[in-house]
Amino acid sequence: MTDSLLRRARSRVALAPVQPGEVEEALELCSRNPVAYIMPTMHLEHAQATGRMASGQLWGVRDSGERAPGIGRGRDRSSPLVGVLWTGANLVPALPDAPEERVDTVADAMVSQLARPSALVGEAAVVLRMWTRVEKRWGPARDLRPEQLLMVLRGAPIRPAPPGPGDVSLDSLRLEPVRIARLTDFDALLPAAVHMFIGEVGYDPLEHGRAGYEERLRRLIRLGRSYLQFGVLDGVRQVVFKTEAGVVGGGVAELQGVWVHPKLRGRGFGRAGVAAVADLVQGSLAPTMSLYVNDYNERAVATYEAVGFERVGTFATVMV
Repeated sequence: MTDSLLRRARSRVALAPVQPGEVEEALELCSRNPVAYIMPTMHLEHAQATGRMASGQLWGVRDSGERAPGIGRGRDRSSPLVGVLWTGANLVPALPDAPEERVDTVADAMVSQLARPSALVGEAAVVLRMWTRVEKRWGPARDLRPEQLLMVLRGAPIRPAPPGPGDVSLDSLRLEPVRIARLTDFDALLPAAVHMFIGEVGYDPLEHGRAGYEERLRRLIRLGRSYLQFGVLDGVRQVVFKTEAGVVGGGVAELQGVWVHPKLRGRGFGRAGVAAVADLVQGSLAPTMSLYVNDYNERAVATYEAVGFERVGTFATVMV
């Protein structure tokens, strides 16, 4: 048998839903990179705390036990986990130190066993290689973002300078402090969230799954993981900054949906808002904050660096 056939034989894997008795093993695997694997970690921790598994959405990756003729008997169900997949709306792989052959075989198994997700998100080397295997079945991509900076903030944020001058007078804004959102803020917060989503994803979520989008926002508010700032702009009290700790797990909180009112951008409101949110998050949710941002969004990258975020890896997103 040739070396290439041997490698393929040895890298075959089996996908199966994670069982309650496997949660601790799956969490140990995800703990090898808690920032990159925060999404499966959050759902595994929920399962550990409640005893309820996310039905059909957490998949374990194990050696399949299959071997080419003459290789001998494979390993059974007791084979250690080599990966975990979260398969909600987005598919997020956790495959630490996986050789290319394993990534390929996991991708092949995904196509045959799993429904097409809305996006593949995760470590760039893994996601982009997976996409080369699944594109014929799941493509074409609506959008491909091959280099997104994975960043973390450990410890207190850097205190930014106050927002600078601009067309809108700071005195006329009558800014309120950044705070945790309440359900009574929902109607004011929703337009800002939708504006952010359209700019980031490219379509109006209220026209494609409105109920689900609104319920997710309400859920984050109920969990105390939605943050906002009000100000008076054009004579109207409205949201001028908002963000969410969209995913929390493994001692990490992932910041999502950072948005500043268009009339106030480029003046430091984002820096001030993110720094204030860092205080709130680190005081109640997790000691480490993370986020990922497109490499070409230089203004956003500069904002996060100014607050103290550092790059720790590269993500990629393939919108399917």
